[in-house]
Amino acid sequence: LFIRNTRTVQLTPAGKEFVFYAKRILSEINDVKNAMLAHINLNRGNIRVGAVPAMGYLGITPVIASFQKAYPGINMEICEENSINLVKKLAKAELDVAFTNPINLTDDEFDIYPLINDKMVLFLSIRHKLAERNIVPLSELSHEKFLIVTGLRDDFVRHCHQVGFEPNIISSSIQAPTIKELVEEGLGIAPFTTRIANALLNSNTKIVHFTPILKRSIALVIVKNKNTNVTKVFKDFVLKHFGSVQNLY
Repeated sequence: LFIRNTRTVQLTPAGKEFVFYAKRILSEINDVKNAMLAHINLNRGNIRVGAVPAMGYLGITPVIASFQKAYPGINMEICEENSINLVKKLAKAELDVAFTNPINLTDDEFDIYPLINDKMVLFLSIRHKLAERNIVPLSELSHEKFLIVTGLRDDFVRHCHQVGFEPNIISSSIQAPTIKELVEEGLGIAPFTTRIANALLNSNTKIVHFTPILKRSIALVIVKNKNTNVTKVFKDFVLKHFGSVQNLY
């Protein structure tokens, strides 16, 4: 392995190859130690999870429940807020992870893992005049009354501004079922994401698409360089559950 003389010691070609494999073996031993330590630490711990209020319609609730069953020693605190507040709480280290709309987030500050690509649609009563149509230009809705889930408000208002009008929002709520019931009463129409609209659809309501398309996505977001063992395992668990990004438009 070595070439020796009176002053120096040098590696032979065999010695260089030996060092190459030795470093790899030592690195893998260290990885094994870290992996086992992570499992040991997961017998107890805490994680603060943020999510948009509609998480029940987005397939997030079953993931959280499955994680809790798999790691019963982990104490989980769940916070439901709109996307803007979730990002603020992440930045202030008040949350460890968040299921949120990643609009305007940069990957130099956050690790962003897309889960769902969706779009907004109109949810309305079958008695509404637009129920006879399957798709409408958003610009034709300037005289409509809107009911809106709080977390969708900013994106929808911005989209309306882009086509030239200020939407007349007469009521908003953090709860999608509340908006759905107001729609059924004929008080107005509601922009929902496709997944939420499909979950709430019944014989009294109709889904109508509008143009231009307003995309809406949900991602798992984590502040860079603040991953604990619990956070890393939670991230891996979520990504394995979703498998790949779900496209709903």
